[in-house]
Amino acid sequence: MRRYELLVLLLELAKQGCARTPVSIDKMVLASNLELSAWTLNRWLRDAVKAGYVEVVSKGRNRGYFLTEKSLSDLSALLTELEHSIRGVSRLTLTGKIFRGLGEGGFYVSLNEYKEWFKTFLGFEPYPGTLNVRLNPESTVKRKMLDCYDGFRIPSMERGDDRYCSARLFKAVINDTVEGGIVIPEKTVYGPDVLEVVAKTCLRETLGLKDGDEVKIEILLNL
Repeated sequence: MRRYELLVLLLELAKQGCARTPVSIDKMVLASNLELSAWTLNRWLRDAVKAGYVEVVSKGRNRGYFLTEKSLSDLSALLTELEHSIRGVSRLTLTGKIFRGLGEGGFYVSLNEYKEWFKTFLGFEPYPGTLNVRLNPESTVKRKMLDCYDGFRIPSMERGDDRYCSARLFKAVINDTVEGGIVIPEKTVYGPDVLEVVAKTCLRETLGLKDGDEVKIEILLNL
């Protein structure tokens, strides 16, 4: 089990109350919150129990999950580090490798209503497509800092029977050269290790990128 997977699981279990007392968790809800399949969630839980981060306690016919002192110590250290990092921080630098997505980001970016919001905040009409970046483990954990910032909020909208979700938008600089933005949709098919990046031009062409290339994304937080 990778460390960022462990930390993400422990954080969600703590939010479910498992840091205070054994809790009979709803695995369907937990899997949905973590954007995991039931199989992957069960594997993560087994690995966390085996590594001594989670204890399982029988509660009648149910099983309660409880975070051990080892978990609480690791989470406390992470939160302290994040708190120290957030104070006075105006930029967050993340790195990852690009991959070819499903094309959904390009569809949403091309909607006229969304394009107007992008122009309002970013100052340009985005290229009709997103650059999908799978973050490395360290950057995946650091990405949690974005939860502390509102960014620029794009409201949800409806077109006939279709409803399109809201999103948060942050200004960013890609590879120290190209100004762009980070889109965090309210609902997405991707997990917490993926960022969707927009820019005025096609980033693959502008920066000469191909699948598997590493990129650096500097997110501007206090704008």
